[in-house]
Amino acid sequence: MNDRVKALLPFLLDLIIPIGGYFLLHTVFGLSAFWALTIGGLATMVNAIVNTVRRGRLDSFGLLVVFEVALSVVLLFVSRDPRVLLLKPAFYVAVGGLWALGTLRLAKPLAYESGKPFATKGDPTLVAAYERAFDQSPRFRSALRSVTAVWGVAFLLDAVLRVVIVYRFTPDQINDSLVLSQVPLLALLVLAIVFTRLRMRSVRPELLRHREHVSS
Repeated sequence: MNDRVKALLPFLLDLIIPIGGYFLLHTVFGLSAFWALTIGGLATMVNAIVNTVRRGRLDSFGLLVVFEVALSVVLLFVSRDPRVLLLKPAFYVAVGGLWALGTLRLAKPLAYESGKPFATKGDPTLVAAYERAFDQSPRFRSALRSVTAVWGVAFLLDAVLRVVIVYRFTPDQINDSLVLSQVPLLALLVLAIVFTRLRMRSVRPELLRHREHVSS
């Protein structure tokens, strides 16, 4: 599995597991919408916990997983409205968006590490050039910061639109709201990816120029 697929896999699994699990449990096995969504969400959390264990440390994402486990337990007792469970992804993406925007105040924005596999394709020479370009090229740093900002805004916008869409439907229309609430995320991901590719392509010569220095 190449680095690009590995980077996108968590997003894909977080979309596929809860939706696929819901329709399997609700449509095929006849569970209520509430329990089908709950079990599908728990499966997503198990996947996130496994990834945290593989990393061997409880970082900020791991803490977010622990918080969601606690949140899910609380929701089981305080509400039987299945729409509430559909809002859990909004919490995730909102925190992700705020985190991305927060890293703009740090020495290295979020896109610095997340974008490295895409820009370097695992080539050690390109990795060294990537790090050198970030240290020495204001234009390259600006590109990574703008990419980080776009992803942060996209995640926050998705969180808001998800809440609006979910509550435009009644609890009896959970099938429709489950599917439609994913549309903003998919559309915003496409736009963010297109912006990222165009923005990073514009500074590709900077990366190649620094690769020449690393190779020499």
